[in-house]
Amino acid sequence: SFDISPRQPTEYELRVIVWNTYDVKLDETSITGERMSDIYVKGWMMGVDDREHTDVHYRSLNGEGNFNWRLLFPFGYIPAENELVVRKKEHFWSLDRTEKRMPAILCLQVWDNDLFSADDFLGTLELPLTHMPQPAKKADDCTLEIMNTSSPKIKM
Repeated sequence: SFDISPRQPTEYELRVIVWNTYDVKLDETSITGERMSDIYVKGWMMGVDDREHTDVHYRSLNGEGNFNWRLLFPFGYIPAENELVVRKKEHFWSLDRTEKRMPAILCLQVWDNDLFSADDFLGTLELPLTHMPQPAKKADDCTLEIMNTSSPKIKM
């Protein structure tokens, strides 16, 4: 006999630590005339509604923010299919949950916090978790060059 039941996802939890930001766009002007930004980082898994964010690093004058903040992303994943599995109700009146499968991509965005208006978008990064670059052993080796297609990758 053959088992033709659909594969069940394995539950994982991705832990991302945001230590610092550098060279962030200075989007506002302070009352003293200096360029500045109130920086925070928002993150989520593509297709999952739950979003996490850091605290706000207020009045960054040089585009640097210091956080030491952990973002947690629980998700279901099927390694044989390299797909993230999202189960949710389409509407609050729906009886059953709908299952969607999509690529496992971590989205990180940098925002400028505003008190009296909508926050300003400053930048984004999408990391495909199935083709992550090998970790760098030294901070100096951690550059955007490791994201090139010719660099060695690790599989999830």
